[in-house]
Amino acid sequence: MNRWTHRSLYLGMAAPLWAMALCLLACTPSLNAAGSDESDAPPTLRDLREDAIRVLQIAARDQDPFLRANAIEAMQSVPDRALPMAQIGLEDEHPVVRFTSLVTIGKMRLRELGPASLRAVHDPDPSVRAAAMYAARRCGQEVDISEMAQMLASPNPSIRSNVVMLLGLMGEPSALPMIDAQAKIPMPNQRVDKLRRSLVRVQVAEAQVLLGDPDAISPLRAAAFSEFDEVRVLAVTMLGRLRDASAETALMAIIERKDQPIELKLAAGEAVSHIGGRAAIKDLLQQSNVVIQSCGSDNPVLRAQAVITAGAMESARARIYRELLPSDPPYIWRLFEDTSLVATMTQLMQDPHLQVRMSAAAAVLRAQTN
Repeated sequence: MNRWTHRSLYLGMAAPLWAMALCLLACTPSLNAAGSDESDAPPTLRDLREDAIRVLQIAARDQDPFLRANAIEAMQSVPDRALPMAQIGLEDEHPVVRFTSLVTIGKMRLRELGPASLRAVHDPDPSVRAAAMYAARRCGQEVDISEMAQMLASPNPSIRSNVVMLLGLMGEPSALPMIDAQAKIPMPNQRVDKLRRSLVRVQVAEAQVLLGDPDAISPLRAAAFSEFDEVRVLAVTMLGRLRDASAETALMAIIERKDQPIELKLAAGEAVSHIGGRAAIKDLLQQSNVVIQSCGSDNPVLRAQAVITAGAMESARARIYRELLPSDPPYIWRLFEDTSLVATMTQLMQDPHLQVRMSAAAAVLRAQTN
């Protein structure tokens, strides 16, 4: 698997989901006080949950291994459904699916699959072996992770990236010296271009922060202004995952500037959704037309990214709405009552493109758990 890189929904890249009929709110139409038919009310996220799960279950059987992997990853929001999918994925013929299954097992600590994860440490693919060590360790199995240190010196940037990510997720401060040492090992310039080296450096910085080095956040903040748009998107996404409140102002500036790439704006919108307090989320929702318009793009990759951002924004909107006070002005209530993002996610659950349907389903499930 020396030539593959794990394409993740959580990086804001394209990912995702299935079309299905929308649930009616009632089997028998009933009239509310205003005389309207309640069955005409837009579906809620709760109504869409089972449809979203079915979309991912179908995707898990697709011929494209990356879609199978994305389906397993997205199902992490539904633990009881994730376990059987991850178990099947362990036997998949493609390493990216086995890798994703093991990462899911480790993240969710699916201890029932700990012994199976331990057996996977003998997988022929190095990234899968590293994921098996991570999953087995997280599930309480005795496992030697020393090979991961050797993988960090690999000339293959994909292997380095995957191992760095796994060590960060492992959450063991004892792994920090291993990451610090990796950061000092240069990649052979003749084989790895500047972009790939920059991406690995950003992943190293995130892992260092996760393992307890707060100073490593500075390179991530700087990477949000990289010469490479791919690096900027990844860095912005990571700042959101790390809940870096100090980056909130810079992220909002990206969203508000007209000269910024739309993919970067969407990544910044997702990040602010994870970080922001009430004032930031209010400003973000007032910019929601950017996200809704992107959900209607002719480009399915952009639609897939946009609906993930829409899901994150909907989760943030609902959180703030629950905190509103009776004394808040009417316009604030109207802003946080707006369910247009749910309507957009509903529409994309029926998108003709499979990846977009998957992204919409993932967004629906995550919005209910965040």
